[in-house]
Amino acid sequence: MDVQHLQIAHPSMILSDPEWIALESIEEETRHFIFDDTMLHALQDRGLVESNGIGWRVTETGQKRLSERV
Repeated sequence: MDVQHLQIAHPSMILSDPEWIALESIEEETRHFIFDDTMLHALQDRGLVESNGIGWRVTETGQKRLSERV
């Protein structure tokens, strides 16, 4: 099991710190994304991000999660 996998929370309303950082990075269109595809797909499975064909964008649900955490 990959160490990064251990940092991903199980599906729930709660975002782990790494998930929140990844989601915020996507929202800010960070060019240097420190996470691998595992994190992107975990967020996608939870409906927080989606692929737009050339990159990733935060969904409305993801936006709500970010604003709730602030």
